[in-house]
Amino acid sequence: MKNKLSQVIKVLLFVIIPLSNYAQVGVNTSNPQTTFHVDGSKDNAASGAPTAAQQSNDFAVTSSGNVGIATVSPSEKLDVATGNVRVRTINSNAGVPGTDKYVVADGNGVLKTINFTTTDLFHARLSADQTANSGVIATLLFAAPLVTSTYYSYNSTTGTLTFNQAGNYIVTFQASFGNVTAGTQLVLGVRPVPDSNYLARGSHYAGADTPTLTATVRIGELMNYTTMLVVPSAGYQVRFTAAPNQNCTVLASETGSTGSGNVTNITIQKI
Repeated sequence: MKNKLSQVIKVLLFVIIPLSNYAQVGVNTSNPQTTFHVDGSKDNAASGAPTAAQQSNDFAVTSSGNVGIATVSPSEKLDVATGNVRVRTINSNAGVPGTDKYVVADGNGVLKTINFTTTDLFHARLSADQTANSGVIATLLFAAPLVTSTYYSYNSTTGTLTFNQAGNYIVTFQASFGNVTAGTQLVLGVRPVPDSNYLARGSHYAGADTPTLTATVRIGELMNYTTMLVVPSAGYQVRFTAAPNQNCTVLASETGSTGSGNVTNITIQKI
């Protein structure tokens, strides 16, 4: 019995002493690179660091608790060097629109979250009725945005919108113009700052005379259009314009038999 116990102790010491000295365990490799290192294909060299190709089938756990798949030097709690991640039953845990966040990857592949409700929208309304003269390209002045994010900076005095990040943006532009006769044309546009040709524009002709504007009757001809802007760089600036072929008034709000409310506004969403 003593002999058997002695043999067991020797075996344990044979295993434990090297582990205590080096604190590294290798599976399929005699050359572990970190605390726990599995060489899936058993293709790592006996010395030196494995190549990227050799690491592609490795699994590693560092002393700080980082886990690496296809890398023996993970920099995050879970670091997948190459390949896709799949969760087979993720649809069993449905998200909550407007509350949950986007999961995105930055330029280094690190997963992060973004709050959908504050990330990409810009919405502003015309600050007051604005006169638009025939043949003049007038900058529409919107009030302080009701919804915005770090993607945008808006100057309500000059009407200049600055994009703080390059990318593609969907623009929805709506306006109502009054004091017009049938056939009056209004062009809504997006122009760069400094000024140049239109980046986008939409045209509408009044179908009939609009009622004379009074304190209680404020009805115009409504138009809207949607377009996409390709913003080339951060700091790019635009202005939103109105250009009629006859003098008219661009209405901030309408009032009539069906009630009152805003009618001229701009909405932008980064896509």
